[in-house]
Amino acid sequence: MALNKIMVVIDPTQEKQPAFERALDSAHETGATLHLYIGVDQESGHTGPDTAREKLQPVLDALAARATTIGVEAATEFEWAAEWRKGVVAAAARCSASMVFKNTFDHSGVQREVRQTADWTLLRTAPCPVLLVKDFHDWTHRRVLAAINPAATDAAHIKLNNQIISFARLFTEAYGSDAHFVTAFHDLNHPPEADEIARAVGTPVDHIHLKHGTAADAIRATAADLDVDLIIVGTVGRDGIKGRVVGNTSEKLLDQTHSDLLVIT
Repeated sequence: MALNKIMVVIDPTQEKQPAFERALDSAHETGATLHLYIGVDQESGHTGPDTAREKLQPVLDALAARATTIGVEAATEFEWAAEWRKGVVAAAARCSASMVFKNTFDHSGVQREVRQTADWTLLRTAPCPVLLVKDFHDWTHRRVLAAINPAATDAAHIKLNNQIISFARLFTEAYGSDAHFVTAFHDLNHPPEADEIARAVGTPVDHIHLKHGTAADAIRATAADLDVDLIIVGTVGRDGIKGRVVGNTSEKLLDQTHSDLLVIT
């Protein structure tokens, strides 16, 4: 899948912007353009849109200037939104983003339940893949872990598997990364064949990791064993109970690993 435009959600409350740093590297390596976005609302503590813009537009302009110095095209957007979490999703659709990059930090289970986070909103409603970036890794290990389901037989899940494999290859080629693949399974009498999966994804068999148990546990354990920089997961359905289960899986990975998380829909 082509990475043409990366929308970066800039956090106006933080000095460090790891999502921007990731996006800048990615754009430089892939030729993508950047769309730098700040959305605020009345809960952000600003007295109004004019004062907020006066304070925050220079932040966007400085980041765009940094991008320009290394030959990366960057546009900026400031928005005073009724609810900035939903505004991020609308902005991603409006600018036709190929992917959204956003900073993230750990939440407790109670925090996730009590207050809908911007992460939660993006994972369930964004019109494109979302990369949630932590500041633990500088990608020096350059290891990517992609979670796939080779037993899938329906068209939607087969397509999703192919997208996950494609993104794993994209990041592998862009960063010179080492791609690994993990598969969770439940039937001990009929475990997946590592050799077959390795041939299908085009990787050495020792980069295929088969784990008995739930998807979240399998991914989390493998990510810890390999000390990966990036986890790639996917989901077909994001509404209703199914969406809630998928969201919980992603949030467990967010809050219980030190890896960046790319969620593909």
